[in-house]
Amino acid sequence: MLICVDLDGTLLDTVPANAASYRAALEELGFTVTDEYYAERCNGGHYTRFLPPLMGGAPSAADVERVHDRKKALYSDFLDAVRPNTALMEILKTMRAAGHDLACVTTGSKQNATEVLEHFGVREWFGLIVTGEDVEKQKPDPEGYCRAMEHFRVTPADTMIFEDSGIGLTAAKASGARVFRVEQF
Repeated sequence: MLICVDLDGTLLDTVPANAASYRAALEELGFTVTDEYYAERCNGGHYTRFLPPLMGGAPSAADVERVHDRKKALYSDFLDAVRPNTALMEILKTMRAAGHDLACVTTGSKQNATEVLEHFGVREWFGLIVTGEDVEKQKPDPEGYCRAMEHFRVTPADTMIFEDSGIGLTAAKASGARVFRVEQF
């Protein structure tokens, strides 16, 4: 059995760390984002879609990448604001002990995903981490989940996915696996 879990909002509440690091990166260029705006309109989305409106509507691709790169660099400064989903962590710990494979599938960067998983001491739990950098098509496309299934050579019938966001749930359901919606910690 393969257990796939989304990182942001499912395994960990990373909204405060993401919002704070994006805010710090944006403020260096004279822009900003509130925690509330980030949580409602940005969380779970791809930065190439949500950063342009925050940067005046039509920034250059280079400026968007510069803000995103700076956010990644600042992210580790805000890891203490991240809150773990302790119930889901216990489920994963039990499933791992029973010999099931675990994969983390996130739209986030490899750098930030690794940092936050290491911060909570669970990086080694995951035999595979699929990030936004590893796929051509972001969620709501199921590519990330399908890659995890291919990696572990399992079928959708042998896969369980834990997700929280609308686009993540769409991706999970499109993969054909069994999907469990995480609504709150």
